[in-house]
Amino acid sequence: YYRKYIETLQSRVIHTIVIIMFVYSIKTIQKSMFPIFRMEQVNPTQQQVSVVGTGFFISANGNFVSVAHVFDNKNSTTKYHYFGRLPDNLENPPIEIEEIARDDSNDIFIGRVKKKTPNFLILSKKIPDIGRTVCISGYPLAQLTSNPQGGLELGGVRRYFQPSFILDHAKAQSDNGLGVMRTHDGFLVRDFGLFGMSGGPVFDTGGTVLGIQGSVTQPRISTGGGGRSISVENALTIKSSLILDFIKN
Repeated sequence: YYRKYIETLQSRVIHTIVIIMFVYSIKTIQKSMFPIFRMEQVNPTQQQVSVVGTGFFISANGNFVSVAHVFDNKNSTTKYHYFGRLPDNLENPPIEIEEIARDDSNDIFIGRVKKKTPNFLILSKKIPDIGRTVCISGYPLAQLTSNPQGGLELGGVRRYFQPSFILDHAKAQSDNGLGVMRTHDGFLVRDFGLFGMSGGPVFDTGGTVLGIQGSVTQPRISTGGGGRSISVENALTIKSSLILDFIKN
């Protein structure tokens, strides 16, 4: 009984220490990341607005990184906007996002927001080791509603941070449904990604970006001796060294 109690206590202490270690880096990361809004003109009087992913600044002149599949909608009536670093900062009016370059094969997107910012992140040149503690982040489960004045209520757009660790190095290919084959080359993290977190930075306790969230693994069924089954999914991250190579080229 006491052995089990001590093991549980040790686990809780370790978890608490990890969270404390990430407090400083989260303060840095949250100043640089933002939700990506897609605004599609359904008809002359109606727009469909949604949060489709996450971006983060990598330079003081407004250049940012995300994943290419967030911007796959090539409809001429569709535009992507920066509404600010929600929920702390709201940009009014919103700023349209510009494309600088994209690497569809590796699902990497470099864009620009015409805005000067002192808050930007550093990408790691090294591939992190298996077992390393990391934190995943993004803007999942965004709730958008309209107000009586015809504007958007953005209080339901919130950041998400979850300390985790690297399970393994991994590479996977998928078709985006438009005839483009993509390779997500990086590492698996223990926690699964949620819609809206694509492009979100995966970082260490120092606030250095080790990769960006690219996709989620196909569900795998784990069955116990009693016949009970659970579905297991993990987030697959694109390593930051690939992003740095793309920027240099």
